[in-house]
Amino acid sequence: MGPGRSPIAQTQEMGEWTMEHPVVTPPFYHERTFHVVSGLVAAAVVVLVYRIVRRRRQRNNCPVDFVNEAVLVVDLVDSTYLATHYGDGMAMRAKNVLKDRILQRADARGLSFVENIGDGYFMTFPSVEAAVDIAAELVRDLKNHPEELASELPLDVRVGISYGEILVDPRGGRHGTAINKAFRLEGLSAESFTRVEGEEGPKEIADRNRIFLDEEAVRELNPSAVPLRSVGFCALKGFSGLHRVFEVLP
Repeated sequence: MGPGRSPIAQTQEMGEWTMEHPVVTPPFYHERTFHVVSGLVAAAVVVLVYRIVRRRRQRNNCPVDFVNEAVLVVDLVDSTYLATHYGDGMAMRAKNVLKDRILQRADARGLSFVENIGDGYFMTFPSVEAAVDIAAELVRDLKNHPEELASELPLDVRVGISYGEILVDPRGGRHGTAINKAFRLEGLSAESFTRVEGEEGPKEIADRNRIFLDEEAVRELNPSAVPLRSVGFCALKGFSGLHRVFEVLP
C-alpha cells in the first residue's frame, strides 16, 4: 500500500487495473473440442497401424506358387528309448548319423525343401522316384549298422511318401494336404488297416524300417523300376474314406 493513500483509493486503482487487464479463461467448448480431435487422431493412427500390420501378415501368408512335389517324411524310431537306455549323448549321435546319411543323398537328388522335425526330417523332391531311391538307400544303409554307433544301439526308421499339389509361401515353406498325408503314412500301425470286401486282407506289416506310399505317389512311379506291394486299406486321420497303401520291397 503506497504512503499517504487511503484503502479506498487503493481498491479503486486495483479495480481499474483488473478492468484494463482481464484474466481470460477459454470457453469450455474449446477444451472439449481439443480432446475430441485428439481422440479422433489417436483412433485414426491405431486403425492405420492395424491395417498396415494386417496387410503385411496377409502378404506373408499368401501363396506365391503351387507346385507338384513328392513329400518324404522320415522318423527315427524309439528316440526316447535311445535317450533313456543309452544316454542323451548317444541318442544325439544317432540323430546326427541319420541327418548326415539322408541329407547327403537328398542334396544329390534335387532336394527342393527340408525341415527338421525333431527326430527326423520332412523333405520335398521334384519326383517320387528321387524320394523313393533316397528312402530305400537309407533303410539299407542303416540295416548294415553305421560304424559311428555302438554295435548294440538300434537305429531304425519309418518313412512315408506322398505326392500332390503343395502351396509354397513367400519364404519357401511348404503347406498342403499331401504333406499331412505323408506324416500319416509314416505313423501307420497294423491296427490302422481294415478289411475291404473284394480285396485281400491286410498283409503283415513291419513297425520299422519300412517305406509306405500313397496311391498318388505310386501313379507317378515307373512300376518296373521300383518293386512294390499293396499293403491294404486304412483310414487316415483328417482324410475322408479309405486309402490304399503301398510298401517299397527291399
